[in-house]
Parts: sequence; C-alpha cells; structure tokens
Amino acid sequence: MSDADGGRPASILIVDDDDDFLRSCVRMLQLWDYEVTQATTVEAALELVSRNDFDLLLSDINMPGMNGIEFLRRVRSHDRDVPVILMTGGPELETARMAVEWGAQSYLLKPLSASQLKEAIDRHIHVHAEVRRERKILADRDRLERENQVLREQLALALEKMWMAFQPIVSWSTKSVVAYEALMRTTEQTLHSPTEILAVAERLGEVHTLGHRTRGLIAEVMAQHPELPGVFINLHVLDLLDEQLYSPDSPLLPFASRIHFEITERMAIEQVPDTHERVERLRKLGYKIAVDDLGEGYSGFNSVAALEPDAVKLDMSLIRGIEKTPTKRYMVRALASFCRETNTPFVAEGVETQAELDTLLELGADWLQGFLFARPDYPLPVPRI
Repeated sequence: MSDADGGRPASILIVDDDDDFLRSCVRMLQLWDYEVTQATTVEAALELVSRNDFDLLLSDINMPGMNGIEFLRRVRSHDRDVPVILMTGGPELETARMAVEWGAQSYLLKPLSASQLKEAIDRHIHVHAEVRRERKILADRDRLERENQVLREQLALALEKMWMAFQPIVSWSTKSVVAYEALMRTTEQTLHSPTEILAVAERLGEVHTLGHRTRGLIAEVMAQHPELPGVFINLHVLDLLDEQLYSPDSPLLPFASRIHFEITERMAIEQVPDTHERVERLRKLGYKIAVDDLGEGYSGFNSVAALEPDAVKLDMSLIRGIEKTPTKRYMVRALASFCRETNTPFVAEGVETQAELDTLLELGADWLQGFLFARPDYPLPVPRI
C-alpha cells in the first residue's frame, strides 16, 4: 500500500501483547505492502511514536499495565491527527465511548475480518494523507505569504532609498558622449542589487511600481540637466502593459525625443501579445527603441525582427576577452556588419580593458560603454576618452 506522503509505503505501528496474533497480523499487513513496526507494550509503543512518524496506529485495548485507551490518550496529547484503530476481544460500552472521546478512528472486534481490517486501514490512511497534503499546502501558502510580506517591506524600503546612476556611452570617432544609460541603485542593504530588486518586483507583481519609481527619478535628473544628450532606459517587457507609460502625465514625456527604451529578451517578448502596436505607440510619442543584449541568443535576433529598433546593444558576454576569442570576434564583426547594413547604431557595452577596446575598434565599433571609460555614478560622470 503506497498511499502515504510522497508515494512511499504507508507505515503502521501495531501494538499487541498476544504473540500469535501479533505475528499473524504483521504478516498480513506486510502482504498488503505496508511498512510494519511492532510493539508488545504500550510503553514501548509510546517510545516508538515519539521517534517516528507513523501513518496509522493499530492497538489492542486490553494491554497489561497501561491499556490501549491510555495509549490513545497519550498519543493524542502530542498528535491530534494520526489515525488510531483500537481492537478488543471484549467490547464494553464505556470503553467504546472513551475510544470515541479520545479520537479513535475505528473500534474493531476480535477476531478480525481481514477485509474489514484492510478497508478500515486503507480508508484512514488515505484520509490522513489527504489531510497532511492539505495542511502542507496551507502551510506552504502561509510561509510564502510571510516571505512575500517581508519582501514587500524590503522592496518598499529599496524604492524609498532608490537613486539613479548614469554611465556614459561614448562615440570614439568624435570623442564625445552620445548618451547615458540610467541604472537603478539603492542604499537599502536588505535588498541592494538591481537584479534582486527586479526579481522581487516580478515575484510580487510590482514591476509597474518599480517602473514608475525609476522613470520618475530619471525625469528629475533630466529636468535638472538639460545638457543631457540622451538617456538609455531599461524597460521591462511587462512595462509595455503599463498604460502610465503612454500617458500625457508620464514624467518622461517632455524628454521623449532624447530617450531610448531598452528592451531585453531575457523574458520572452511573446508575453505581451500586441508588442508591435505598443512599441509604435511609444514611437508616436517621440521615444526611440533599443534592443538590449543582442548576441545573447536567438531571442535577441527575434527582438530585432519584431521591434525594428532604433539602436541595439551588444551583449557584454561577447565583449569580455574578445581579443582572445576568435569566435567572439567573428560574431561581433557579423553583428557590426548587420547593423551598418540596416543603418542601426550599435553600442558595445561592458568594455573594461584596452585590449577589448582595440579589438572592437578594429571590428568597426564606434559607440562604446564600460568601466574603461567611466563607472556608473551620479549625476553625470565624465568619461576618459
């Protein structure tokens, strides 16, 4: 019988001081594929119960010393749910009443009918397993809600203490800054990294709340620094479903002509059924669209085909150590050629070493971003070019 949690054989403790009956009953239970433990005294049975998690207890009432009713009472003092079947060869009304009072699931008379015993055991074990499963579901749900409540509080603090760092994107040919990428930061230590903040916002269904906060902070900086040539802003795919993004009251709308919204394909863009229409709505408002992480995988090329972007950003995994990796050089050369043929500006981001820079310039890159030029900072770091 495998009706216990996890599909394992159900475990039964049988308690009886009649050796012949005990042996016979154990053999029968084992034939029915139960996992059987036996005890000949209530004291030994209580010790076993304290150390094991049984699916059902089967005990004779008339035991020497402590009887089956006392055994049931002791069991119920720390486990109100485990099924208990009591057996007796001499039924008494008072004993039956006490058995019911202390929560015995069945009260069987010896000699036992095999079919009657099996039916009672199967039924009680099945019900107990269902109760356990339901309680586990409720416990997991309660635990998840408590975890989510903690995360809500952490996210609220992270948003309250959020600020935007900016990293320049430079044109090597003109030795100038063509734009800055806005990157979220927070001084809240319990939820500090941008990837953690984004993951929590996704889990809690608060992606739009996070988007409102970051876009509001970016708008404040753009208002304070009219000299900003342009800003690349990471846009979560689900932000395309946020009507506030298209609203006349959107804080970024006054700066739309200088903004590229970066859309990454780490989350399948197919989650937004009318992506193309929503992107066109943004374009009509004056925004530009950039595809982030091009070269990370097929999905990036899928985005280019679907979005017809105004700019693309090469995935930094292609840039790291490119001078030592012929395959990366071949891919970047091909992507650079593709971007030139489609008249699409591209940004090589994540440039950290002079060797990476030299190789990228040789392959035709011009717009560049990375620690080699400046780290993200507030408000507008001056790059080394």
